[in-house]
Amino acid sequence: MDATPHEALRIEVLRDERTIVLDGELDMADTDTLTRAAASLAAERGDLILDLRALTFIDSSGLLALLRTADRLREGNLVLRKPSDPVRHVLDLVELTAVSPRIVIEA
Repeated sequence: MDATPHEALRIEVLRDERTIVLDGELDMADTDTLTRAAASLAAERGDLILDLRALTFIDSSGLLALLRTADRLREGNLVLRKPSDPVRHVLDLVELTAVSPRIVIEA
């Protein structure tokens, strides 16, 4: 049985726009990377945007990283912008916005 290779998460921080662009897979191997990237932005006031259009996969540890990021926001919401279809499916299945009212999914 061939294992599918892990697609490393790539992150681009657009500080002026308070946006973090995620590309690849968000799983246990990369949650610390997201947490570090979001830490300084989460300390500032206002919404923090995660652009998820190029995120191809998210697992339970990735979902937990989103929840923890939302909890760390000083003020505002965690806006999940344009999640890809597979990621949107997972977000809908776990009803992430019901778990954390500080998370907003933007189409």
